[in-house]
Amino acid sequence: MAHIPDSVLVKRLSESDEKAFTALYYRYTDKIRNFLAKLRLDFHTDDIIQETFITVWRKRKEIDASLNFSAYLFTISRNLALKSLKQELYTSISESDISFDTEDEESFRIRETFYRALEASIEKLPERPRQVLILKRIKGRSTEEIALELGISKSTVENHMNRALAVLKEELSGFSAVGVLLLEICFS
Repeated sequence: MAHIPDSVLVKRLSESDEKAFTALYYRYTDKIRNFLAKLRLDFHTDDIIQETFITVWRKRKEIDASLNFSAYLFTISRNLALKSLKQELYTSISESDISFDTEDEESFRIRETFYRALEASIEKLPERPRQVLILKRIKGRSTEEIALELGISKSTVENHMNRALAVLKEELSGFSAVGVLLLEICFS
């Protein structure tokens, strides 16, 4: 089923075809694993992949076969990874006898503020640089894949990427070294 398009497999999946589900699972398992690694959310990867496909199976009748299935999968896996990260953070805090001092709370607040500012800055980017940034850094696509998908040259992809990063660095310059470090971690 390697040559069958996602849209056909998703249509079959919506009809509860287990072979289509299995084909999609094997087609995307490594891609999700790599995606989570690029986001630095690669803890509990196998659990997240399993949960992603459990979610897909549960929602199989609701999935629109004409939509981008890979984007749908990556969104589910990213959300599950972030949820897992939050749960792990809360568990470690509640199980710990360590009391957080003001400095730790301040660091957490700075990071939260930074991530909100980062999301807002990404939303404010012009359409093409934002698309390229999301495809490259969040969805893990190569420059060549992005160029083909958007119908632009590889050098244009790189220009849009550089422009997006320059704008983000400028927008987030008020966060000093901490902001620059977090930006590098997010988009390295």
